[in-house]
Amino acid sequence: MKKSLLVVALLGTLGAASAQTNVTVYGTVDAGVAYINGFNDNGKVLSLESGQQSYSRLGFKGTEDLGSGMKALFVLEQGIRIDDGSSGINTLGNNIPFVDNSGTFSTGTFSSQAYVGLGGNFGTVKLGRTFTPLYEAYGAIDPFMNGFAANINNSFGNDEFSQASFERMSNAITYSTPDNTYGFKGALAYGFGEVAGRTGSQSQVGLSLGYMNGPLNVVYAFHRANNDQADPAFGLDGTFRTHFIGASYDFGMAKAHLAFDDNKRGDTFKTQDYLIGVTVPFGPHAVFADYIHKKVKNTPFFFGGDNANSNQVAIGYTYNISKRTNLYSAYTHVKNNDNGTVLTQNRGHSGNVFQVGVRHMF
Repeated sequence: MKKSLLVVALLGTLGAASAQTNVTVYGTVDAGVAYINGFNDNGKVLSLESGQQSYSRLGFKGTEDLGSGMKALFVLEQGIRIDDGSSGINTLGNNIPFVDNSGTFSTGTFSSQAYVGLGGNFGTVKLGRTFTPLYEAYGAIDPFMNGFAANINNSFGNDEFSQASFERMSNAITYSTPDNTYGFKGALAYGFGEVAGRTGSQSQVGLSLGYMNGPLNVVYAFHRANNDQADPAFGLDGTFRTHFIGASYDFGMAKAHLAFDDNKRGDTFKTQDYLIGVTVPFGPHAVFADYIHKKVKNTPFFFGGDNANSNQVAIGYTYNISKRTNLYSAYTHVKNNDNGTVLTQNRGHSGNVFQVGVRHMF
């Protein structure tokens, strides 16, 4: 009830301010049925899921012309779970809300994105909670566009200790370069740890550099999270680092996707991921598929040792009924080695996910 009143009040406020600021209400409503088999010991699961292709959300964004090519801007965006009407975002296959960069569940109002900033010929500066440069780099390369059970975040940017992907960054200052700078695009983000007496503790830094020219798209991204889930008992300094590079090339009839990353947590956990994929559009239809191999190079035996590799094969399909509405289906198969953990918290459990649904954007 309180959240409903907050949204109504906010809508009224934004309406009153629209004379000075260009305000847009936008969102995505995505729901469907998921069949999950083999990832746990409790048997098969058939459920109605929210946000299978892309997470459901309600957002408010606006800009104000400040003159001389400058503008003020803001975004307030809340994730919505269509299956039960609560706030938050499902992690596909796990039926849990998304995890924020402090490692705790986050379901608060506008916890998807919330920032204010300035833009101009110099680029754009944002202050608040935003997507990380790493996550946006994934979306530019992933054939599943950061969606479905097959999305790249389930393997890339993860290690065998936490399986925590860094999709959003809180307490952040983010800078992105202007669009169309000779084909180049870059971003830099810093998230304050806000720990008294230790400036760098729990802080994060991310960056990306991409080049797009015609059919070619190449992007590099880096993310570092200081003292993330440190555990001295196991010799972990807790600092997580990942380097990502990906490319796609559009041949017209089909687009090819390639990606690689290297992940480290201190000197204890080391993993690498490899992706090859394809997208084939035809009229209002599109078929996309990928293969991902996760290689665990160095992990202590009490966290699975080196026998924790995983392989994923997935295929998806979308049909655009209109510019804003589409139907979809996807099938994902994950084969975990004896101690692999992709899409499961039970080591060595392999499985399948089949998804069908509908998505509407406004």
